[in-house]
Amino acid sequence: MGLKKAKTSIKKDEEADVGIGTLIIFIAMVLVAAIAASLILYAAALLQQQGQRTVDDAVSEVSGGLTVVNVAGDRNPDGADSSIASGYMPSRDDQPPTGGILWNVTESRDGVSPLGIVLNWSSAIDYGSGLAEEIIYRTSVYDPTNPAVFNEQIARNRLLTLSQLNPSYEMARLTAGFGSDRQYTDYTARDDNSTSYAYAIVGVDAAGNRAIYTPIDSSASTDDASHDEDQTVPVGGSMTSTSRPDNYSVMLFWVPATDAGSGVSQQLLYRSSVSVGSLANVMVDGRRIISVPIGAELIATLNSTASSYADAPSDEGTYTYYVIVEDWAGNQVSLGTLSYIAENVDSIAPSAVQAFCVRQYIQSVEMTWSEASDDETFIGEYLIYRSTSMSALDSVEELRNSTPIASVDSNTIHYYDYSGVSGTLYYYTVVAVDAADNYAQPVIPSNTIQMIEIKVKTVPGSMPILFTSLMIEITDGEKDVTLGFNSAEFGPAGATADRFSVQILRDLDGIFASTFSLSDGGLVKIFVDAGEIGLNLHAESAFSMKFIPSIGQPTIEDCSIPYLGTYRYVNLI
Repeated sequence: MGLKKAKTSIKKDEEADVGIGTLIIFIAMVLVAAIAASLILYAAALLQQQGQRTVDDAVSEVSGGLTVVNVAGDRNPDGADSSIASGYMPSRDDQPPTGGILWNVTESRDGVSPLGIVLNWSSAIDYGSGLAEEIIYRTSVYDPTNPAVFNEQIARNRLLTLSQLNPSYEMARLTAGFGSDRQYTDYTARDDNSTSYAYAIVGVDAAGNRAIYTPIDSSASTDDASHDEDQTVPVGGSMTSTSRPDNYSVMLFWVPATDAGSGVSQQLLYRSSVSVGSLANVMVDGRRIISVPIGAELIATLNSTASSYADAPSDEGTYTYYVIVEDWAGNQVSLGTLSYIAENVDSIAPSAVQAFCVRQYIQSVEMTWSEASDDETFIGEYLIYRSTSMSALDSVEELRNSTPIASVDSNTIHYYDYSGVSGTLYYYTVVAVDAADNYAQPVIPSNTIQMIEIKVKTVPGSMPILFTSLMIEITDGEKDVTLGFNSAEFGPAGATADRFSVQILRDLDGIFASTFSLSDGGLVKIFVDAGEIGLNLHAESAFSMKFIPSIGQPTIEDCSIPYLGTYRYVNLI
């Protein structure tokens, strides 16, 4: 019995040893698994990083690159802007002005001032092209056998409708100051024969639509002989001196006359190639009028205070200048004469206008331009011409034989045309004319694209594009060129036969300006000088461009040149 118990005890001790060994093995396996897991996680992280870099590189290779926003062609990049452009006349303003009222016409009766018939009115309103001028018409009746009220009615009956307004009735044109309290005094009325007068006022908008103002009181009679007319000429003025501002011009100086009666209305400057001494005067309808010699040329109509004027005769010779001063009653006086010997004349045409542009608005075509220049004398005026044919505007000879639609002074560089026929394609040109009457030669638009302008930005989400390593391949099917980036000069001047240049349009934080790297949010314009390269990009031809970044997908654009027209800039895509 004792031996059996001893064996049983030993067996139980062995079982304990086995359990501890198993535990040790299990712990060892856990430790090994933990170490292996940490190694696996580390390797996975490393592989993930490498994979992400590979994906980024792949994405940049596939989606990185430039997006072309638009492409435009410039026919005249070297400063020789064409001075002929075209545009379609939009819907024309065919509504006349409304609301004008001629509400009072009275003879002045203060017993002191010269006789005058005072008109008071409210201007019309035009919501289309706008009121451009007001024209005053007058008719008169003298019939001693009828009472004044009867004669006034006869005169008024001649001015009831637009169709009755004979050009001979016109007496004044007013081009400014429109409003609700307008006034004009007619000092040319007579009081020696009790004449009856009737008036009409017509408002004209910029499109040429006319409206006759409603007449509330439009007539008066000069039946009071105590109110004498102004028959006294202006006094006090004189021609004084000349000077030579350059080799081709003469500057005239004078002292303006004054008028205590109706006041000075205008000064008329004449030039004559025939020697003129004293000017004769004649009496016309009670007024003293200067007799203008045959061959004298009216070269300027000036306001009452002008005291100088520059002129440049177009031919050599001796010239006589004189100023005739006229008051509101029509009395005239000469201020004397000044002589000038033109030994040199300006025979060189001024430059053509620059940056000539035509824009369409709702009811008009607007023309804008930058000033022309003249090295010999100075620009005297700009003449605006319009035609349905470009060939009618492409030479000075044709323009001299044509009538411009408008003339503006040398300080004006825009004009609105409201008078065309809706839907009609018109060609326009603005011609600079210098003081010696030399016309600038119209500049016809080039037939080929000289400069290509391309707006570009990066593909959204792509890597920045480094322009110093960007290449552009361009071909017109006959000539193939590869262009690099010109970082030394921006703008069109930086585009050469083997380089493209840029203009920064949008540069966030100055990144492109400092690194030449275009990233999201940036926008630049690329210039390619097609003329310098030798590309023949004429109307209806085509060309292809390929933008090749150092990292990223190349971008290819195919463009075609539309029909010539006369526009300097042509949209290509």
